[in-house]
Amino acid sequence: MVTKNDLIFIYDAVLSKKIKKDGYTFLLSAYSLSDRRFWVYPRIPEIEEIMKEHAQL
Repeated sequence: MVTKNDLIFIYDAVLSKKIKKDGYTFLLSAYSLSDRRFWVYPRIPEIEEIMKEHAQL
């Protein structure tokens, strides 16, 4: 069973584009109740590493 802990919710369009550019596909794209677009990716070490590098910028 997939739980929320198995997923990463990305609200940063630049970060999502970077993840997609590295060859990973989002599982879901939607708009929050506050009308913000977000993307859901699987929680895997490779995507977490991209997130760490992006946070250092």
